[in-house]
Amino acid sequence: MNMIDRVRKISWRHIAVLLFAIVCSLPALLMWHWISRNWVPIPTWDEWHTPGSQFASWCAGTLTISELFSLHNESRKFFPRLLYFTLAAFGGWDVRKEMRVMFVLVCTLCVLLQFLLRRTPGATLPSSLLTWGLMVSLCFAPVQVENFLYGIQGEPLFIGTAVVAVAALNLSGISFRTKVLCNALLAFTATYTFANGMLLWALAWPLTATNEYTSCRRRIWWYVAYASAGIISIGCYFIGYHRPSYHPELASIIGSFGQLFHYFILWVGRYFASDFADPLILGIIALLLFAGAVGFSFDAIRRGREWRIFYPWLLVGAYACATGIITAIGRLGFGVQQALDARYVAFSLFFYIALVGLYFAVYCSRIRTGSVALRSSFLTNMVWMIALLALLWAASYKKNLAVLAENHRYRVHLLHTLEWINAIPDNPDLALIFPYVGGLKEWAAILDKCRILRVPFVHEALATAVQQSPPPSDGSFGRIETCNIDAKGTLHATGWAWLPERNRRADCVVVGSADTEGTFKPVTVFETGVARRELAKAQRNPYFFGAGFEGTVKPAHALNAELILKGWAIDLRTQKAWPLAGQPVCKP
Repeated sequence: MNMIDRVRKISWRHIAVLLFAIVCSLPALLMWHWISRNWVPIPTWDEWHTPGSQFASWCAGTLTISELFSLHNESRKFFPRLLYFTLAAFGGWDVRKEMRVMFVLVCTLCVLLQFLLRRTPGATLPSSLLTWGLMVSLCFAPVQVENFLYGIQGEPLFIGTAVVAVAALNLSGISFRTKVLCNALLAFTATYTFANGMLLWALAWPLTATNEYTSCRRRIWWYVAYASAGIISIGCYFIGYHRPSYHPELASIIGSFGQLFHYFILWVGRYFASDFADPLILGIIALLLFAGAVGFSFDAIRRGREWRIFYPWLLVGAYACATGIITAIGRLGFGVQQALDARYVAFSLFFYIALVGLYFAVYCSRIRTGSVALRSSFLTNMVWMIALLALLWAASYKKNLAVLAENHRYRVHLLHTLEWINAIPDNPDLALIFPYVGGLKEWAAILDKCRILRVPFVHEALATAVQQSPPPSDGSFGRIETCNIDAKGTLHATGWAWLPERNRRADCVVVGSADTEGTFKPVTVFETGVARRELAKAQRNPYFFGAGFEGTVKPAHALNAELILKGWAIDLRTQKAWPLAGQPVCKP
């Protein structure tokens, strides 16, 4: 009977652990749902520099090792470029592959964090699982959704993951020689992945295992070899190095200390900023909590407690703070508010991982074996902090859900802009894909010819059709309803577009302008999908509900005279264009 009771007890415990692990994984599943529902296969901005320009060089037969090691901003992205070439070998250049790799990378980070938590002396299964759940919610926080939809952000995330991997290696029982080789490999890979990867040569300093004996002479030999590799690696990095001309001068630490500190606070507080919480206040609170945890850790180490309990989280915290300070020094010239850029949360994530990890280490080293009053006080405060974190997470979720929808619409528009690049070569929105439009046109043509970029560009017949002036229409295919040009020269247009033969809204609309002499020129492409309830009611057809379109664009030609706006309703399946009624006159 006792044996049966024990089996039941073990089984229920395993089931409880499994259920809790599933609950902890929900943020990851939610993030994957967001990614897979909203990803769009359109490379933008830096992705055209790396790997786009290298793909173009490869197609032209001019790719060299020097180009693979070349600077991108301040980074030499050799290893990411190798990865992008590997991914492109299977079905061409599709940035959704990079998004998948980034998701797998963050999942790997979560596994490494669980490994570190379980190896912490004094850790219990419930405490490590609860802490791991908090860390998973940080890794897959809503604020990261823009980065997950921009696969190139896997590069900075790799550096932080490498720091966590170094901590796991140094705390493992593998031989000292293996640690030196693995840490050096991680540091070298990080150095030639992203600029701040050079920090790993200092942070990844190899440590011997507690039960391993390695002679002092042998350790010194390996340390010299490791340091030499780091010096050579970093030295080669700066051969031919130059700061980009469009980057501001480095800020003075003494002269700009106040602004640098303000920048750093915002850099930290951005992670859970929302309409509910100000990033400045959040940053101050997070830094005070972090300073308290670091102070306790060093005091505990000074009193003779096991330093390895605190080591991984102090290491991750040092990486996060060093990265934040370097970013502040290098980017303060853009203004303090630049610290709120979404791409920096790929770095500040590790600040919060370190913060949670340090308090977990404090619990394991001091609180768990302390008095009942001490445990009650600590756990009560932790419950309040977790409740605050849940509230901030929920507020951030609401804000970023709106950002996600806007991001999806924006990228769909850029995809259509690229698909129509041959038909509308002067579309000003091409600069939103890549600011150097001439290079974009050249590379897109080369990559399309070599089947590297597999974007469904419009057929030549359709491209030729929309370059002609639309004939008069009875409005059965839609209408351009309004047109105006504001003081800044931005064109605003609204209307609706319909495909009667298919009883559905048009796939998109090509809008162009005709001057007073009748010369027509397509300007841009707009997407349908704008809700038009009154139109659906008037037509007595619910499918008209999303037939509306609206958009803004800065026309490529000078607006020093009035113009007539005309347009085409596009059916991409049949590759046909139908004229829109309504040809409003726009005046600057």
